[in-house]
Amino acid sequence: MPHRWIALAGLMVGLALGAPTAARAAVEPIPQSPIGGDELSFKSEDGVELFGHLFKAQGELKGAILFIHEPFRSQRDWSYLAERMSRRGYTTLIFDLRGHGQSLMRGDEELDREIFMEEDFQAMILDVRAASATLRKHAKTEVLHLMGADLGGSLALLHGNEDPTVTTVGMMSPGLGYDDVNIVGQAARFARPLLLVYSVEDSYSRKSAEVLGKEARGPSHTEVYYGVGHGTKMMAREPEVELFLQSWFLGTIITLQGRDLADTGKPTAVDREVQGGIDTEAEKRKLKEQRDAIEEGAVKDDETDDRKKLGAPLDRDRG
Repeated sequence: MPHRWIALAGLMVGLALGAPTAARAAVEPIPQSPIGGDELSFKSEDGVELFGHLFKAQGELKGAILFIHEPFRSQRDWSYLAERMSRRGYTTLIFDLRGHGQSLMRGDEELDREIFMEEDFQAMILDVRAASATLRKHAKTEVLHLMGADLGGSLALLHGNEDPTVTTVGMMSPGLGYDDVNIVGQAARFARPLLLVYSVEDSYSRKSAEVLGKEARGPSHTEVYYGVGHGTKMMAREPEVELFLQSWFLGTIITLQGRDLADTGKPTAVDREVQGGIDTEAEKRKLKEQRDAIEEGAVKDDETDDRKKLGAPLDRDRG
């Protein structure tokens, strides 16, 4: 009998101690991913399991957009714009490159971006190839835009040259040799609309954009900002960057000379959502969360960053 009472007392104490936790679990919702969209996974040709989010087009399908993040970042950098463009009629895909975010395994091998070598960064083109094929499966359209930041832009251009069906390529803070991925001469092969976006104090991207713009065989457009940093950090610091990118995808931008870029045209009416900004408080909160996430741990604007290579071609073309 004493043993039974001891066991019963122990059970009651255990229930009492566990009750608050159980109660909290019952009333507190499980935190949801701020990314949104539909989670999905797919594999690269060399077996890396890649994770991403798909945002299905709302209304009539206008095209598809693949966003590629920069090194040491993740797909979250593009989540707001990807969702925004899905509401504009585009099916969009964001994903984590190998060694980033959730994309950390190749079979039983764990991928650590901190020890990536040149060949690891070059193999990221396989990730973009797999992501593009996945997006094509979900969006039956002939219009496919690629947009990348930093090395992500280099990968976008390389894949654009692999795939002649890519419609346009956009490069935010471009570089001729990030992480030893050499894209010198690649713009000369890309005979379709090419977008280059940089901030003037980011001298490596500025000089790289000058070279790429001169090389471009197809129509190109360069958009310049001031004092807004590098890569997707630009969107966190200057809302006009996001609005401009929306205009690029929608085909409503006009060159400084007043001419249309390739087959894009002037808007027939004022596009309130693109030109007028964001209206609702919920939208403003979501945008602030996105910008805060980008700003946190954003890449350095350090000119001595050893990821920036190929100084000789840059110097050669400066004049």
